[in-house]
Amino acid sequence: MNNFYGDNVRWFIGTVVDVNDPLRLDRVKVRVWGIHTSDTVAISNDDLPWASVCIPVTEGGSSGIGANSQLKPRAQVFGLFLDGKDSQLPMIIGSIPKIEQLRNDLNVRAEIYNNDPGGEAGGDQSISPYDRTLSSGSDGRPGGDLIGKNNNEKAINFFVSQEGGRFSIEQSCGIVGNLIKESNRRGIIDPAAVNVPEGSRGIAQWNPADAAGNRLQKFQQWATSQGLNWRLLYPQLKYIVYELENYSYLGLNSVRKSISVEEASQEFEKRFERPAEGSTEDRISFAREMYSKYGPGSIEV
Repeated sequence: MNNFYGDNVRWFIGTVVDVNDPLRLDRVKVRVWGIHTSDTVAISNDDLPWASVCIPVTEGGSSGIGANSQLKPRAQVFGLFLDGKDSQLPMIIGSIPKIEQLRNDLNVRAEIYNNDPGGEAGGDQSISPYDRTLSSGSDGRPGGDLIGKNNNEKAINFFVSQEGGRFSIEQSCGIVGNLIKESNRRGIIDPAAVNVPEGSRGIAQWNPADAAGNRLQKFQQWATSQGLNWRLLYPQLKYIVYELENYSYLGLNSVRKSISVEEASQEFEKRFERPAEGSTEDRISFAREMYSKYGPGSIEV
């Protein structure tokens, strides 16, 4: 019990990566700066200890009475290791407000204006940083292109946005890893990809065959009804979300329950893409690469 006395306590700052506590005790998992890298192969999220979260003394604190923590994935937090140098019993004391900045070659600022209600920043403060767009361009998105220096980054930024379903960064990378495999053109998802023998098209390779449910024709009809060009990136990303939200058998719940990049990749492959056997490892490899490039370590604080 001496380890729990204050002389051996260690403090830390980290990034929340998982809030789905299986025991429903409001715990979270945190990648601690200086200890855990963003490489989920070297240290997976499954291997991180669950951290308890302090709540105000105005709450009941017993038997589920009182408010819960509102921490979200990618929150920046401060805490203590209660077991000293063993560092396996983390406790979150509070969160640290931050300004996020997306890394891309245009140095687009992710505009979170928590402290600027009407000043220089302006704009709709309810919009996620990933919902902000550049000037109008070639992605097919009304109002302007998606944020990112290539299609992979744009897709990941889309899927973590409100418009794209607010998937976790792990889930988003798992999805994009599949899309790279489906439409791979030098490692970048390609909305113009065509499988000539079967006629499948786009980043998800929507198949026109009756046996596949005429998914390509349904996509084209949906895009026309929305006034969108189905051949471009934004409508294809948007339709993936539409399919997930409207056809439960395509695996939305399974993907949302996924905690790791690997799990998300396999669930999306099995339920949404349903390819022939033999490509799982490639999909996971692409997903891991995306997480390494665009995961928590790619956000400048």
